[in-house]
Amino acid sequence: PTAPVVTSDLTGKATTTDPVEVTTDPNTKVELLDKDGNVIGSGTTDNTGHVMITPTKPIPEGNVTAKAYDNAEHPNSSTSQPKKATD
Repeated sequence: PTAPVVTSDLTGKATTTDPVEVTTDPNTKVELLDKDGNVIGSGTTDNTGHVMITPTKPIPEGNVTAKAYDNAEHPNSSTSQPKKATD
């Protein structure tokens, strides 16, 4: 899949569960990861390639990345550039 992009501004979002917008290919599973690689939310993009992911736990301070998975039998993945979350 195309490398996803975290399009939300995460300034002031650390310690919140505010939804985070990610863009990549349409109908693609996307996971939101904290700086340690732990999944903090997931979703599937719509037919325009956008998804709003509501974190399942507060966004930790530091870099957040998104990882997209295609629908192949052995899924391929690609990871976004980090986006820094601050409080």
